[in-house]
Formats: sequence, C-alpha cells, structure tokens
Amino acid sequence: MNDALGSVQSFEQFVLLSVAELSEDGETPAHSYDVTETAKARMDELERPPFGGIERREVITALGNLTEANLLAKAETEDAVGKGRPAYELAVAADDVVALLSEDEDIGAYARSLDA
Repeated sequence: MNDALGSVQSFEQFVLLSVAELSEDGETPAHSYDVTETAKARMDELERPPFGGIERREVITALGNLTEANLLAKAETEDAVGKGRPAYELAVAADDVVALLSEDEDIGAYARSLDA
C-alpha cells in the first residue's frame, strides 16, 4: 500500500482521507458529492494553502485515480439519491491510510485528526 499511496498526488491523498473519514463514520460507499463536501469541510486542517479549492470534477478525477491505484473500490448503493452513479469505498484499511499519511507535511494534520 505504501507504493500505491506514494504514486498518487497530495490532493488525491486528501480525497482518500475524506473517504476514510466517511468510512469511519459508516457512510460508505459514498458518492462523489459526499466526498467533496467532506473534503471541503476539512480544508482548514491543511498545513499549506489549499489545492486551489475543491471542485467536484477534480474530486471525481481523484476518485478514479485512487480506484486505478487499488486504494478505492467502486460499489453499489441502495440509496435512491445518486442511484446509477458510482459510489466508492476503501479497498484498504482506514487505519492503515490514516497511519501512513499522519506524518505527511501537507495533509498530516487531517490524518491525525482522524486518529484521535
């Protein structure tokens, strides 16, 4: 998993932490809208200026890249909202994601907040 995490950009790691947060809250599989809203709510915890803001289309691209890196998996939902649209869940353990990213200088504060 270290190699997979190292192969994705900081923004994608931030999006992965947002999915990990939703997972810990029992809210996965999650649609891109939910991931975007979670990420926007956590922007203040970044230790460097934001990624230029968080737009849903960028989150959708990041979710696709994370799926290709086998860090996320597409899943089906029973929810009528967003039915037919892809939903995502972690393909790795949330605790592992949080532990590996907690020392990252860009997004470590967010990861550490999930470990509390």
